[in-house]
Amino acid sequence: MKRLSCSTPVRLAAGLVYSLTALLPVTANATVEHEWHFKVYLDNKAIGHHYFRVTREGKQERLDTRADFDVTLLKIPFFTYRHENIELWYDQCLTSIASTTNQNGELFSVQGAAKEQGFHLVTNDSETTLPACISTFAYWDKSFLQNDRLLNSQTGEYLEVDVEDLGEKSIRVRNSNVSANHYKLTAEALDIDLWYSGDDQWLALQSTTSKGRVLRYVIE
Repeated sequence: MKRLSCSTPVRLAAGLVYSLTALLPVTANATVEHEWHFKVYLDNKAIGHHYFRVTREGKQERLDTRADFDVTLLKIPFFTYRHENIELWYDQCLTSIASTTNQNGELFSVQGAAKEQGFHLVTNDSETTLPACISTFAYWDKSFLQNDRLLNSQTGEYLEVDVEDLGEKSIRVRNSNVSANHYKLTAEALDIDLWYSGDDQWLALQSTTSKGRVLRYVIE
């Protein structure tokens, strides 16, 4: 990612503006389109939850998401993860993002907004301008798989991705076997499997960590 010189006060001010824009409350005219509540497992052990909610007002969509993970070893806290993110979208293009993450004590901030010259992005230690119409890893909208680059909402990295269609398979969803379309998404160290219903509803996610452990999202 291209790095531009920028003083700390300027970065903080820009990030604050983006945060306040994205954190505006959902208006009374907005309607909830979809909600997902996933229980998250590391291998076979439950470690927390990840929630997603998409609301729409006219042609604008808003994503609110929150993740809370706690990994323990012999009941001793070993790893914690807290992530909150708000995204605004228009016509399948990201128009703003405001995310904060605490990964085992390491803090990340990603703030951005669409401008005339492109998508202006401010992260922990950099500021850059990306193409005008970009996408995050928007699992909730299957159309995101059509992109060849995606924005990591935790780190602000704009990654090249590869998507493979693995065909139709049967998976377990809420105690029933259902037919699902299976896709594999890879990007640098990321290795993610996704499943969608015949009408493109997101059903499940699975990822293999760098240490070979399996992270699974099971819909509730």
